Amino acid sequence: MSIRLDTLNEPLDIPRAFLDITGGSEAEISRFFDDCVYDEGKGYSTYMISSEKGAFVLKKYRYPEDFEAEVTQYERLRWLPVPKLLGASENCILMGFVPGDDLKQPSDDGIRAAARSLAKIMNAYPMGRGYEKSRYDRYLKRLEKRAEYLKDEPELKKAFDIFFERQKRIPLTISNADLLPINVLYDGNKATLIDWEFGGFLPYSLDIARFITHCTENGEVTSFRMSGEQKKLFLDLVYEKLFVKPSRDVFDMDVLLARLNECVEILEYYLGDPTVERGAVFELYYPMAKKLAADITANITLEDHQA
Repeated sequence: MSIRLDTLNEPLDIPRAFLDITGGSEAEISRFFDDCVYDEGKGYSTYMISSEKGAFVLKKYRYPEDFEAEVTQYERLRWLPVPKLLGASENCILMGFVPGDDLKQPSDDGIRAAARSLAKIMNAYPMGRGYEKSRYDRYLKRLEKRAEYLKDEPELKKAFDIFFERQKRIPLTISNADLLPINVLYDGNKATLIDWEFGGFLPYSLDIARFITHCTENGEVTSFRMSGEQKKLFLDLVYEKLFVKPSRDVFDMDVLLARLNECVEILEYYLGDPTVERGAVFELYYPMAKKLAADITANITLEDHQA
């Protein structure tokens, strides 16, 4: 597992509203650290609280907007395979502890469980309905900005323009918006999707693409390992389990387009500043983006999405 727990030696300021739930001063507290994410760059800190009353997770946010966004998502996702929200106060949320390991190095059973849980969440908010669009509108504006980094990359820009046009018409569903394998916990039976502060109603293909794009056969660079067969297993099962869905050809192309966006999101850091050293991360994502772009432009034209 890529998450470690370190004992907290200093007192933690826990909202008073949570003390009766967690056991108050009698509780033992540890802090979660992620081996593959720079902790100082995160907008929150996460703690494990253990007492006679049970095991809990406390998430403290730096920014009120992130706190409010995640509370909104968990309220929308009650009874679905996400952590149980027990309370929200003072820019903190309290959740029930979710046992299990993340899917950085998944078994086939873990992949199947992740696909079933994602499809179940998407089925609760079937694609194509008239959902609230504030998060979606911010997403489109971010894509406009992202496209600017491709001005000197004509092949990538051509494919990204096709992606962007499709995003204006693609069906929406509820989305985690950061569904990396580290944000899926598998207990040997079911998969739970965690960390919803970036979520909202977004294109249905985003979570599907994010889950597989950053994984390689051996886990090099990203530490996320997933074979080609496992990626296909995930895609096939998500599609099978969806109640409302496009044709399989459209589904596959939407995922392909979203995978390009995942790569460009990484590359914009390098393409926007030629003085940045282009190391292993660039060497992974740039060829990947070029191949995806070639596949896209060989099969779709911009006019296909401008009708």
